[in-house]
Amino acid sequence: MPEIQINKAEIDFHRRRKAFVILECGILVAQDGFDGSHSDLLTQSGFDEDQMRKVIQQQPRGYALNGNVYLYQGTDFKCLSSKNKDMVKSYVAFFEKNGFLKQDGKIFDGMNVGKAGDQWTPVKEIEISF
Repeated sequence: MPEIQINKAEIDFHRRRKAFVILECGILVAQDGFDGSHSDLLTQSGFDEDQMRKVIQQQPRGYALNGNVYLYQGTDFKCLSSKNKDMVKSYVAFFEKNGFLKQDGKIFDGMNVGKAGDQWTPVKEIEISF
């Protein structure tokens, strides 16, 4: 992925949110205060460039902030495929148990890309039904 200039507001946002990537074998969660991107998280976790790109394109990823969970996939932060929505269902209890999703929290799907450092708006709220 091309090198992107990171501004202070973006770093601050990254530190406040709890980033995660849902993989076929489990969930990869950033440490508190992690100020990198999902690409950084994957690279620092041992994924090579090709593996990282594939995960970014195909797997659900997102973050938790203020009791809500934000999900997306691809470099364009699009809504989850139906396969990925199904995959996410098995992690709702994990999100609740670990404080990512509060009792009155919401789950959002897809992001409207905005200015780096600004909080982007979600495309839609989703109900994950079992």
